[in-house]
Amino acid sequence: FTVDAFSHGIIPGCRAYFLSHFHSDHYQGLKKSFSQPMYCSKSTANLVVRQLGVSVQHVHRLPMGEPIVIHDVMVTLIDANHCPGSVMFLFQLTDGRVYLHSGDCRASDELISSPELRRVKLEALFLDTTYLNPQYTFPPQESCVQFAVKKAKEAISSNRKTLIVCGTYSIGKERVFVAIAKALGSRVSVTAAKKKILDCLEWPELTEMITSDWSAGQVHVLPMMQVTHKGLAEHLAQHGGSNAAVVGFRPTGWNQQKGQLGLEQVRASTRGPVTTYGKLK
Repeated sequence: FTVDAFSHGIIPGCRAYFLSHFHSDHYQGLKKSFSQPMYCSKSTANLVVRQLGVSVQHVHRLPMGEPIVIHDVMVTLIDANHCPGSVMFLFQLTDGRVYLHSGDCRASDELISSPELRRVKLEALFLDTTYLNPQYTFPPQESCVQFAVKKAKEAISSNRKTLIVCGTYSIGKERVFVAIAKALGSRVSVTAAKKKILDCLEWPELTEMITSDWSAGQVHVLPMMQVTHKGLAEHLAQHGGSNAAVVGFRPTGWNQQKGQLGLEQVRASTRGPVTTYGKLK
């Protein structure tokens, strides 16, 4: 078995290829021509088929939390608390050995205390270590979400003609802009291409919110790299309608600065009608 190893091509002796989630640094090398048995969550499978064109006959959708036997190995998917469809893989061998591959995961009390993990003793843990460094001291995700909601509501209260923008990757950060949109009673405007991606997630609440009409929502979603003073100013001019100001959020850990400990240290950066908040995870 291999996990997120598509950049290595066809691996001799590998009978099953697993994909933890649909972020490019994990599916790198996975192409339309891929013809080996691949296993992942339902949302990830939808994205692999629609976005990459991999034949559906090679993509096996596995249920969450339900053990499935693959080549005599019991495989269980555990929600990785990362992006939609992201999972950890629990492999239980017939000789009693148990392995956990974390993929990209967000540790939390709920994740650590999940029934699937509490009832097993691990032989080995394959851990992603992107932020395994004491300098990264992220607040709980819900605190970050509520911080963004609070700042968005304050901005609208101060000036009703304010556009709210949330930066995202191909997938990820949905919890942030969904929470903001619910708090503001707004729809979420995205590009047509982004809408096709979000439709793959099969998230009913999100599906009802999103639209490809920029004028229909006071909350817009843009690529993370576009959430800059210049990018937001251009977006406000092109798609802001009657809005006179824009507030943008960059909810990503890559903005983390050494020594930054909490949300109280996140400051707004304002230039003219554009305000940005960064350094959120």
